[in-house]
Amino acid sequence: MMAQTKRWKNSRVTYDEATGAYRVDRDTGEPLSTNVVLSVAAIEGVQPTHLPPLANTIDPDALDSLFGCSNDAILSFSYAGYRVTLDAIGSLEVVPVGNPQTLQ
Repeated sequence: MMAQTKRWKNSRVTYDEATGAYRVDRDTGEPLSTNVVLSVAAIEGVQPTHLPPLANTIDPDALDSLFGCSNDAILSFSYAGYRVTLDAIGSLEVVPVGNPQTLQ
């Protein structure tokens, strides 16, 4: 599983020093909820199973379906010490809590 997390970080996650934000190239073949968990795990350098369950923060099924039925949705929520922001056009941004930058 750690190999998957490292591969995810190396191929999908970039860090913007100017904003302190991580930008993720989402894998559209995976549910959005999976993208969120794998992204935070990759940023933290841990296995996804070492993170709190996403369901403790947001309903993963609702998250997955929200962006399937709306072209203008934007959603932000806190998860595992990060502010996660998603939008309907495919942007996924992860910012450590305490950093006020968000999608622009």
